[in-house]
Amino acid sequence: MTVPFETVRKTLTARMASFGGIGQDRIEYANSPTPGGGSFQPPADGVWCAFEIQYATAAFAGMADRPHFRRPGQVVIQCFCRKGAGLSAINTLADGLSDHFQAWQHGHIECLEVSQHVVGTFNDYYQINVNVRFRAG
Repeated sequence: MTVPFETVRKTLTARMASFGGIGQDRIEYANSPTPGGGSFQPPADGVWCAFEIQYATAAFAGMADRPHFRRPGQVVIQCFCRKGAGLSAINTLADGLSDHFQAWQHGHIECLEVSQHVVGTFNDYYQINVNVRFRAG
């Protein structure tokens, strides 16, 4: 079954929204309006993150009444804290996200392994990315 892109987006975004390890006001979703209008503003302290879905090249998955394709990709959750705040809170967040997404499945969408990529310091922020590989269909 070829899973529509919008179904993938809604399903994976709902999974992120159900994560209890961080307040929803500390998550920036790709191209989403913020309450009260305007753009997302990072909090003055603590951790926060940005959620994005990136697709890879689709692959033929089979033929039934019509061709079906598998849509792989990865969820990238950019996690941030203030420079000099230490690593404990951001690593705890990454561990929680890993536990929440890794080996999770809903219908024809499944999350596979989760990895952490250290981006490092830029201006006043320290960043790591939590990458969740998924396949749909």
